[in-house]
Amino acid sequence: MRIHRLYFLLLILIIHSCDQGEIAIEVEPGEILIDQVDLNSDYRYQIYYNLSSSSITSTNIKTNWDLAFENGEDGFHVLLNSSTFSQIAIISNLSFESTVSVPNPVTWRWDSPSGYLDSTAILGYPHHFNVYILDRGIDENGMSRGYKKFMIDTITNTYYKIRYANLDNTETNYIQVDKQSHFSFTQFSFDNNIINQPKKEDWDLLFTQYTHLFLDNITTPSYLVTGVLINSFNNISVAVDSVNIFENINYSMINDYTFLTNMNAIGYNWKEYNFTSQLYEINPNITYIIKDSEDRYFKLQFIDFYNSNGAKGAPKFYLQELKGI
Repeated sequence: MRIHRLYFLLLILIIHSCDQGEIAIEVEPGEILIDQVDLNSDYRYQIYYNLSSSSITSTNIKTNWDLAFENGEDGFHVLLNSSTFSQIAIISNLSFESTVSVPNPVTWRWDSPSGYLDSTAILGYPHHFNVYILDRGIDENGMSRGYKKFMIDTITNTYYKIRYANLDNTETNYIQVDKQSHFSFTQFSFDNNIINQPKKEDWDLLFTQYTHLFLDNITTPSYLVTGVLINSFNNISVAVDSVNIFENINYSMINDYTFLTNMNAIGYNWKEYNFTSQLYEINPNITYIIKDSEDRYFKLQFIDFYNSNGAKGAPKFYLQELKGI
């Protein structure tokens, strides 16, 4: 009887020493979905996508905006619309009222595609009183959108004030851009004034063109690419698996991954252009594991870049939620 009692106590001890809260327990994953978004063959659209609902939450023409102003009381960063291949030059020691032309030579600046706010082309406080020349980039037909000059005149806890005009001082305007708490950034167009992206909690991925920077290429430092940016401003992060096949990746492997927060963590190189066939080919060995703002995990693998009519610009992918307790 005494031996049995000792065995029973040891069994209790062993059971309670295993903290199940430290073990990733996998449950049945969600079904594998096949989804596709169509940017059009000229890549004119920007498409915002929500993983948990596996749905598009918003679509806009990429030329709909020029600048994006950071919201939040302490926000002071201003971003370029890299989907149009826009770029900026700083003109120092010049009054805004002076007529200006693009310098020759000129030093162009671009935002880092990482999305890190310490790497923006437009200098933050206290340098915002510079006069900037903005090359508005190109439209969906590859045509130049022209130039504007602008200056950030005021930044407060609740708004920005900017002046802008054509380089010859025609069409001079002075506008206030109010900060809006539901959005990471407030987008501004020189054509249509204020335009908002979806609320920051409504999207996880942005299918779009964007400007990639080649840090070691002096001849071509910037290049327009087509890919996917993550909503890192709403705590979306991504890990890349180029070892395991899509079907074998499961929730129990989550702790083995390193998750990245740069906006271009998915980026564009899941495909490659074949100059012989003159077609884009998908890399079948890459799977992206995406963590959303509510700590849900999804795996995503691209399988095509063409729609049913054979037109490019339509990323197609597998998507599955990884579940565990």
